[in-house]
Amino acid sequence: MTGLPQFRASWLWVLLFGSCILNAAAPQWPVPGKAFSEGKPYSSFVQPTAAGTPESALFGCTRNNGRRFHEAIDIAPVLERRKGEATDPVTAVFDGLVMHISRVAGNSSYGRYVVIEHPGIEPAMYTLYAHLASVVDSLAIGDRIEAGDLIGIMGRSAGGYSIPRSRAHLHLETGLRLSDDFEGWYQRQRFSSKNQHGDYNGMNLVGWDPLDFFEAFRDGRVGSVLEYVEQIPPAVALHIRSRRYPDFLERYPQLKLSGVSGTERKGWQVLLSAWGLPLSLEALPEEALRGVSNPGDISVVAVNRNELERFACRRIVFEENGTWSIGRGGRQVLELLFKPD
Repeated sequence: MTGLPQFRASWLWVLLFGSCILNAAAPQWPVPGKAFSEGKPYSSFVQPTAAGTPESALFGCTRNNGRRFHEAIDIAPVLERRKGEATDPVTAVFDGLVMHISRVAGNSSYGRYVVIEHPGIEPAMYTLYAHLASVVDSLAIGDRIEAGDLIGIMGRSAGGYSIPRSRAHLHLETGLRLSDDFEGWYQRQRFSSKNQHGDYNGMNLVGWDPLDFFEAFRDGRVGSVLEYVEQIPPAVALHIRSRRYPDFLERYPQLKLSGVSGTERKGWQVLLSAWGLPLSLEALPEEALRGVSNPGDISVVAVNRNELERFACRRIVFEENGTWSIGRGGRQVLELLFKPD
């Protein structure tokens, strides 16, 4: 099997991101404190888990000795506490629209959380703010919000487990939403519990490293969100047989390659990051779909081993006896992108 590093880099990235980049204001750090803006080590502003290692607060396979994925950065409080509880205000990272508010802590492992989508940005990413002690009473779904506007107060709310006062924090996610029909997928899985959060359930959200994202803007490595997304390395190329046009591309048309259209479209090539973020989708004709005979069939056509090893806990794909197959993490992403034919 050919590896992704063997693709011509210039060809790949021109196709992926040849469109004009929309410049956007830099993201605003969502809590008080100057440690991040002053370039201090992340250990000075993150909140570790009970393990006590600063890395446990970061994005990636950073939990349970590398076996569990964490799709966020956990930011520690800096203001004086009141009766032992955090009091730090949490504010919006970009201008946007409030799309989801969960005020009942027990309804999610996120506890109380808010999701904001940012339609003025390409791609129109989301930000998620979790474990809040409280959400602004007047905040409502559909509200327009500006960067720096108050969302709530940092806390330790959670459903199904408890966070001690000493480890109150903001769980911050940045990324994209996979499907406009998460409920349909959720029902097909026959989970025992009800989906309380519509399309803003965490299983329907796939992010990127928030700390690296903020650092890229702070350090001048990128000037737009699209420019940031384009520098995320692809780890796997997949082919799937499906005539469906994913609603993901209606939200994020910047991630669509030219490909074929209409009746010629028999399937797709999907490039994923090592943790499952879709980086591009290209419609394919019949002759390109080798080894995927039936609707929904998936084949692994290229991999980047080094990237996959860094995020092995996500199990996007796996190798067995020299053959690569789709893993549980990768399959869930594709099931959410492509409804059954």
